[in-house]
Amino acid sequence: MQVMVSIVSLLSNLVIERVDERTGITCLFSLLTFVLVSIVCERIFDDLRLCMMFSVFPTIVIPALVFLFRPKYTHSRFWYFAAAFYLLSRIEALADMKVYSVNKYAISGHSLEHLCLAMVPLVLSIMLWLRSIRIARDY
Repeated sequence: MQVMVSIVSLLSNLVIERVDERTGITCLFSLLTFVLVSIVCERIFDDLRLCMMFSVFPTIVIPALVFLFRPKYTHSRFWYFAAAFYLLSRIEALADMKVYSVNKYAISGHSLEHLCLAMVPLVLSIMLWLRSIRIARDY
C-alpha cells in the first residue's frame, strides 16, 4: 500500500510540474481513491489485478509525460532516472528467485527491489536540490 501511495504521489507531482496544478491535484485525489478501491478489492475478492496496475502504469506514464510536456524547471532528466530505477525494481521483483540464484545466493531480487525503490526519492531529491525555474525567452 505504501508503495502505491508514494508512486501515485510522485506521478501527481509530475503532472503538477509538467501539465497544470489543478489537473495534478485532481489526479492525486482520483488516483488515491483508486488505490483505496484496489486495496479493498484485493482484501474482499483476493484479486491483485488492480494493485498490479500500479506496478506497470507509472513506468509508462512518467516517461511519456516527461517526453510530451516541456519542463518548467531545469534538471528534468532526473525523472527518467527515477523511472528507470522504478522499472528496474519491478523487474527484480518479478525475477526474485532467478536473481537470487544468479548472484550465488548473496542477495535476493526482493532486497534489490527495495534498494532500487530507495533510489527513486534520492534521485528526485537531488533533482529538487539542483533545479531552478526555467525562464522562457522570446527571440
